Amino acid sequence: MPVTAERSNDALVSLHEEIASLQERITLLEAEEMLWKNIGQSCEFPPDISALPAANSHFKFENIFDLSAIQQIQDAFADATDVASIITDPDGRPITKPSGFCCLCNDVIRKTEMGLKNCMRSDAAFGTLNPLEPIMRPCLSSGLLDGGTSIYVGKRHVANWIIGQRRTSSEPDKKIIAYAKAIGADEEAYQKAYEDVPIMSKEQFYKVCKALCLIANQLSTLAQQNYLQAQAIARRQQAEHALRESEERFRQLSDSTFEAIFIHHKGTILEANKAATTLFGFTREELIGTKIYALAVPEYREAVQAYSEQSGNVWFQGEFACKTSQSIIGEVQERNITFQGRNVRVCAIRNITQRIQSELAAKEKEQQLIQADKMVSLGVLVSGVAHEINNPNSFMTMNLPLINDVWQGITPILEEYYKENGDFLAGGLEYSSLRNELPNLVSRMQDGAARIKGIVNNLKDYSRVEPAELMWDVDINDMIRSSLPLLEKLISMHTNTFTADLAEELPPVRGNRQRLSQVFINLLVNACEALNCKNDSVTITSAYLAESNLVEISVADTGSGIPEHLLSKITDPFFTTKRDSGGTGLGLSVSSAIVQEHSGTLQFFPNPAGGTIAQLHLPAILGGDS
Repeated sequence: MPVTAERSNDALVSLHEEIASLQERITLLEAEEMLWKNIGQSCEFPPDISALPAANSHFKFENIFDLSAIQQIQDAFADATDVASIITDPDGRPITKPSGFCCLCNDVIRKTEMGLKNCMRSDAAFGTLNPLEPIMRPCLSSGLLDGGTSIYVGKRHVANWIIGQRRTSSEPDKKIIAYAKAIGADEEAYQKAYEDVPIMSKEQFYKVCKALCLIANQLSTLAQQNYLQAQAIARRQQAEHALRESEERFRQLSDSTFEAIFIHHKGTILEANKAATTLFGFTREELIGTKIYALAVPEYREAVQAYSEQSGNVWFQGEFACKTSQSIIGEVQERNITFQGRNVRVCAIRNITQRIQSELAAKEKEQQLIQADKMVSLGVLVSGVAHEINNPNSFMTMNLPLINDVWQGITPILEEYYKENGDFLAGGLEYSSLRNELPNLVSRMQDGAARIKGIVNNLKDYSRVEPAELMWDVDINDMIRSSLPLLEKLISMHTNTFTADLAEELPPVRGNRQRLSQVFINLLVNACEALNCKNDSVTITSAYLAESNLVEISVADTGSGIPEHLLSKITDPFFTTKRDSGGTGLGLSVSSAIVQEHSGTLQFFPNPAGGTIAQLHLPAILGGDS
């Protein structure tokens, strides 16, 4: 269509102005990005977060951490160390639910208005500028022994972690008991609850406080890293969004002959430009009279048809098929125009396939780096928690044999007394029952302590960071057996039928044990999560394939299965069938990369019994192989 010289000059001026605007936006974004890089490189770590731009004026503990995960850590810490535990805000208001609270504090003191007020005042007083140095003192409310430390993000005090509610002596403290009257509590209930408070030495309690400080310090470090990472990602997203807006405005003013242009009426093509014939491979005559949605691949035809029948300005993306059967991703813009006296629509399609693929590749790399950093941080925390659980557990493993020896030593005396005087009570139990039950109880406690030690050691081994290039001879069966205790709870939650059939005398494979364990655990977790009910089963097998000199690990489930057309995609980065339940699509992608590093293969097949079979093959080491 002809354009006057005046309109052409106006368009040229607008185009130059848009180019200048785009350059200014890019310069600003680059300057902002460089500023954030300099902040990360030049500031002393950990940096003062209070000096950074505030992205959230409500900087709270619950906005930084997953409270359900923190609650599990707090519960486990309280259970392992036999102390009460709670996390509050700096003013003493509870953030988490109490763990292991004694009856005196939970059901007597905090049930009164004055008692609750004093408890919160006491909890708020645990703030400290040195989180690695614990505070240990009598509670300002009940007088029981309390301890605690602070959790910081940079210089921001976000929470206090308080533990305690323990007596140091079996003798009743008259001043403490008199406190019942002062707060209006029932004195008799107060006296009884006070006598039930567990006793712990100050030395032991101080050790627990030190362990608490180490864990709280790790939480502070992780919180700071997560905050800085979130800020960097937010700024990057803002820069990308602003850049896309500028690019879009620039494209609207650029020469449209580089785009495929269609003029259509209710989806029927009336005219097409040369760029359209070049892009799609059809002649102009072949395109005229065709429906625009017929150029789209089947999955997008319904959406393209709906867009082409709308009124007003429309922008969307779709996938289109060329005459050569090659598919492209097109950026589509539509608006109303008048053409040859008719009210029609113009549709511009720009081929953005390469750009989308580049963006996806960049985002995949970015997400993999973010996920890897989170896993490293989590591994450090798990290793630290496992170490601290092991310390108090060692007291049980060392002292339970002594208790058993003591029992064996006094049993003859008690037996003689029993024969002469008849049955008597010990610890509220009749001796005739106790003499049979106590050895069994002590034995079961020893087994439990040994089991805790084994699980803790497996956690420490799994979370240990090892260089990917560090390779040695790995016993596959031993790797499987050491990994199973980590998943025992998950397995019991999902199935009543779990079978491990491991072949004897498997040859070793050359590899990194920790990374191979990561692959195996991922396959087993996926198998458990695919089960529909606890009647479904999971079976693990290992075997040596002599003809191909391969060690095979097979994980088979009878769960929901994976559609055959998706089997070839499940190891692609970020492809997941569990997006709604929190799946990231990185597990099998990372596992596949690890297997490739070990010159192995990872394949998936439909299970004839229903479900899926995952098979891992690794080259075996025989005789003098190295």
